[in-house]
Amino acid sequence: MGLIDEQTRLLGDLTTRLLTTARLDGGEVAIHVAPVSVGTLIEEVLAGLKDRLASMRVAVEIDDENLVLSCDEQLMVMLLTQYIDNACKYSNFGTTITIRVLVAGPEAIFSVHSYGPVIPMADRERIFDRYYRSSTYGNRAPGTGIGLSVARRAAQIHGGYVWVTSDEEEGTTFFAAIPLITEKESF
Repeated sequence: MGLIDEQTRLLGDLTTRLLTTARLDGGEVAIHVAPVSVGTLIEEVLAGLKDRLASMRVAVEIDDENLVLSCDEQLMVMLLTQYIDNACKYSNFGTTITIRVLVAGPEAIFSVHSYGPVIPMADRERIFDRYYRSSTYGNRAPGTGIGLSVARRAAQIHGGYVWVTSDEEEGTTFFAAIPLITEKESF
């Protein structure tokens, strides 16, 4: 019964990602911009991944604990959930996943760092393409190659962008730069 429940949840997650991807690409997603506390946003994502993170060490570093971002909370939760879920899938056992948020000029920079397999230079742009999976990850963890494309699209809808760095010594870090938009501005 537990296996059926788990597989049903996974199928539901996949269906949601596929529908969300289609809606994002088709411009059918209504954006609901509101002020959101970055600390609360991170807490919400971590609470949603509580079971997944149970055996992981997680560190959270927020540059400004009072930082409020004008954004679509649901899209930002999707973006950060994808980054943290990937870190869970691919990080080496016993290492720490570090979630950081800092302000750099007119942007909030979100990052999720972990130690795991190095993403080859040739794959670093392509892993944000829908359905693409790095050959490094091929047999390591299940996935569809949809999640990072949704993360990129969520950042783009906010006027932001994403990138990744990866090497043997420094580990892998996924970034999302989201503009600090005042409430009067809109998308």
